[in-house]
Amino acid sequence: MTIKRLHYFDHQFLVEADFTDEQKYHLDMRRRLNRLLHTFGIAEGLAVAKSANKTVTVRPGMAIDRLGREMIVEADQVVDLSNAAQFPGSATVFITITYQEQETDPTTATGVSGNTRYTEQPTIQAVTTAPPTDGTVVQLARFTLDASANVPGNINDLFDGGARRTIGPRGEQGLASVDGVSNPGGNVDLVSANALTITPDDANNRITIGETHSARTDNPHATTAAQVGALPSGGGTVSGNLQVNGNIGVTGTVDGRDVSADGAALTAHVGVTNGNPHGTTAAQVGAMPASGGTIIGSLRVGPNGSTAILGNAGDAQNGFGMEAGKNQSVFISSNATPTVSGGPKTAMLIWPVSAGFQGLNIFASTGGVDTLSVAGTARFTGTKIGYVADTFVNASGGVLHTGDVVKLKATGHIRFHGDDNRIPIPEVIMSDSEDDPLVIGIVAQEATPASDEPDRRTEPEDPTSIPEGGELFVVTLGTFAHCRVDATAAPIAVGDLLTSSGNPGHARKATNPKIGSIIGKALEPLQEGTGYIAVFVNIQ
Repeated sequence: MTIKRLHYFDHQFLVEADFTDEQKYHLDMRRRLNRLLHTFGIAEGLAVAKSANKTVTVRPGMAIDRLGREMIVEADQVVDLSNAAQFPGSATVFITITYQEQETDPTTATGVSGNTRYTEQPTIQAVTTAPPTDGTVVQLARFTLDASANVPGNINDLFDGGARRTIGPRGEQGLASVDGVSNPGGNVDLVSANALTITPDDANNRITIGETHSARTDNPHATTAAQVGALPSGGGTVSGNLQVNGNIGVTGTVDGRDVSADGAALTAHVGVTNGNPHGTTAAQVGAMPASGGTIIGSLRVGPNGSTAILGNAGDAQNGFGMEAGKNQSVFISSNATPTVSGGPKTAMLIWPVSAGFQGLNIFASTGGVDTLSVAGTARFTGTKIGYVADTFVNASGGVLHTGDVVKLKATGHIRFHGDDNRIPIPEVIMSDSEDDPLVIGIVAQEATPASDEPDRRTEPEDPTSIPEGGELFVVTLGTFAHCRVDATAAPIAVGDLLTSSGNPGHARKATNPKIGSIIGKALEPLQEGTGYIAVFVNIQ
């Protein structure tokens, strides 16, 4: 929905719809403000009081419903409850107010009949069925008639939780009760008992309730050793193993024999905290000897934050992953540049377990080869950072450079590579016309050869220039730092949509965006001339 406000100018011709739109705008904005800043309910007054045995009176006041509409009562309104069929003895009665408006003040002054006003007169009524609580109506009171169907004495003293909804800030409502206990007009005294402490804070309109029981250390519940599954200090029987830290003193007799000396010997033996008094071997405890051995099954190194190093700092692991009969291998070295060689059977699993550590950090190598080459599907379960580039062939007849805007060659050939030849490699040329639907992306660099393909590059030391017939990477999605743009016709601001330009290899501001010709969005401004800016590539 578009919000429009009437605009006036000299000699403007106004009709009925213009004045109606003027009123609708102000009504909508005021009610929108009421609805968004407040809950529905009573804003002022609207007290309900008994005026006779069969009537109640609603005092002047104002309420707001869930649509933000004001319901104003300017004079006392008497509600009749004398209908015995509708309001029998002991019935619960709800007094509600509902928004209502109607056309009034008819006139024929111009020869045409019509009503000149809308009168906003809310409806006040009594019902015996609980009204909805969604704000379509606002509840003013709830009370129960006596056995003779008479109104009780002081209705205002009978309000309880939910009977009278007072307006408050959006998402909040005034306190109606404390844990279902109503406050009919006097103070609610909270009395501390035993370990409960209550501290009033009149200055901040709050009550702090605390307790002192949890800090007691004198066993206030008289818990026994048996209740917590412990051995009594007076002695008892232990079922299962017994682990004792420290010395053990044994005194007295067992089966008529003095065991004090045995206790001393046991204490001396248990006191040995190092060494191997029993000559236990690694094989006896199922451990691997320090000199090395074979582990069958999984190996886990921990705890978190520990480091596992396989190999020495300067190791050269030749034949890595190619050991006879093996198809998996792992090599971890503390050397910053270890020498590793091998074949395609190598596999490595890295699982970082500590925050702040990089799971896998691969530094770019020299010689123009790929930093990471994945033959097959690569699966990411977390965030993928950086732009996306695809492989194309330069069919422009000249040299393409990093930042050039390129388009598909309409009569180009496509060849395929990858698993089952599922990845096409189309031909591209320099983009040279405005709003070109063939535009496909921005040149990133010369494509590096795959591990199983020959290197056909003529100048691998300059990846920013791609000769005719050479393969190149083109950014087709994501943020990229270098895009040639031309701001001659229109300055480029951050967030502007970009399209192809008549200036070959350049993008320009899309002043009249067309589907299929949008390259992306500008991330930097350019006031005039030509240059390079960062962009978000999103072909659409």
